[in-house]
Amino acid sequence: MNSKLVLLVVGVVFALVLVIGRQGGVVAPQSISVSPQMSTAAPVAAPIAFPQATNVAMAVEPMAAAGGTVAAMESPLPNFVPRNLKVFEGHWQGMDGRLMTEELARKLNYPRGVQGVLLGEVTLNAAFSGLLGGDVVVRIDDTPVTNMENFQAATRNVANRSEARISVIRKDNRPGTPVLRKLTVVLRAAEGGLGFAQLEGAPMILPGDPRPHGYRGACTDCHPVGQGFELSPDPDLISLPPSAITRDAVTRGVSPHEVRGPCEACHVIN
Repeated sequence: MNSKLVLLVVGVVFALVLVIGRQGGVVAPQSISVSPQMSTAAPVAAPIAFPQATNVAMAVEPMAAAGGTVAAMESPLPNFVPRNLKVFEGHWQGMDGRLMTEELARKLNYPRGVQGVLLGEVTLNAAFSGLLGGDVVVRIDDTPVTNMENFQAATRNVANRSEARISVIRKDNRPGTPVLRKLTVVLRAAEGGLGFAQLEGAPMILPGDPRPHGYRGACTDCHPVGQGFELSPDPDLISLPPSAITRDAVTRGVSPHEVRGPCEACHVIN
């Protein structure tokens, strides 16, 4: 009777080994000795196979909610980037320019019919050349500038040169009828060539946002629609205006921050 029981136990263990092997478990062959005095079969723990670690990017599933169901992830707003956006602005050697339109001319008190690239901001080599914000670029060397595309084309013609003549229209800011002057400055690059202008489209807008300006055609003619195209808040608006400081504080060298240059460059001195 005992020999039959031993054979039964050996058969069960052998069957378990086969089942585990089919499920992918790794079991080293072992000799199993069973005592003839065993009266009951002891439970056999299944071996655990640990897969070899590999550098594979795996999708992360949404975390399960407390009730055991998978929490639905909030669907993002749609992103729509038209293929043929109108050019909004261009950047070249410290110039931040955009197309002068009749709408801009009316708002900024320029005469109607002025064509060119309006400089909204001037830094770096453009500032050293004598250009100012509000100047309208109308010619680069011998190439007329009437829109953003030929502004870029004109810069390509001088990209490998170290200097170029920039002709602009400058408006006198005295009240009354605007007075325009045409002048030419020389733009120079300290090292290498001048390069060529880089063009950009208009800023992104969110779906459902109110129109930020008067009607200029379909929004998607100029703007991408969606999220993720623009850093928010705008870094240009993070810094607060510098506070006024006293002349005595300047004389004594008392500064509210580390050295950033002459106090008069930023602060009103009382």
